[in-house]
Amino acid sequence: MIGVGDTLPKVTLLDDEGRMVDTSSFLGAPLVLYFYPKDDTPGCTSEASQFRDIYRSFERKGAKIVGVSRDPVLSHQKFKAKYKIPFALLSDTESELCNACGVLVEKNMYGKKRIGVARATFLFDAAGKVVALWPKVTVDGHAEEVLAAIP
Repeated sequence: MIGVGDTLPKVTLLDDEGRMVDTSSFLGAPLVLYFYPKDDTPGCTSEASQFRDIYRSFERKGAKIVGVSRDPVLSHQKFKAKYKIPFALLSDTESELCNACGVLVEKNMYGKKRIGVARATFLFDAAGKVVALWPKVTVDGHAEEVLAAIP
């Protein structure tokens, strides 16, 4: 997993509107890049909703929030509309950014092992350097914790 001092990997992905977006386009402001397993699941919905609920506070600090999962664009569109999510969601169906950031982990569900996305958050400064990270996110209170880490 990338760590403090590492740079934002340069990857081009589709956003929730189906546009190609290069991660370097997020530079110039603090960036909260959070990875989550799947759209419209309880934990992921709670996490997105908590970021949504204090989104204006992130904006006041000049920070951008971007969520990333391996869901396709259509899934992101439905998820954003259903929960009124005001920030970008990137579709990493080929796991390019997930691999570059090191967030793919082995998960064990009902005795079956599979590779999945770890719930992790990275805070990048305006130049694209990691200044804080949360490698194993506990959803409740996480958005507030990330907000407090932004100067």
